[in-house]
Amino acid sequence: MRPMGEIDVSADGVHQYAAVLTTSAGTRTEHVVVSGPALLEKAAVTATEEPFLVRRVLEVLLRAEETAEAEGRQPTLPAVIDLRALDAERPDLLSGLPLH
Repeated sequence: MRPMGEIDVSADGVHQYAAVLTTSAGTRTEHVVVSGPALLEKAAVTATEEPFLVRRVLEVLLRAEETAEAEGRQPTLPAVIDLRALDAERPDLLSGLPLH
């Protein structure tokens, strides 16, 4: 497995995070990640664990971006990553992520 790029994420409001993703090839993108109380309840995640959930999701998304980049495709992550919408599109994603 090749090394993963870097993730810099910080709280930026209630259920909102600012994230900078840098692929191992050096492509840098900025994002806002949003969550919500209903999503946390559905995922059985506490408010204290929310930052860990956000980071784990970003790790999955960064790996996908790096694979796309290695295959010559352009990055596709939106500026706003809504975890509620992502959960609706991929319901198995959040429940399968280890937080610790």
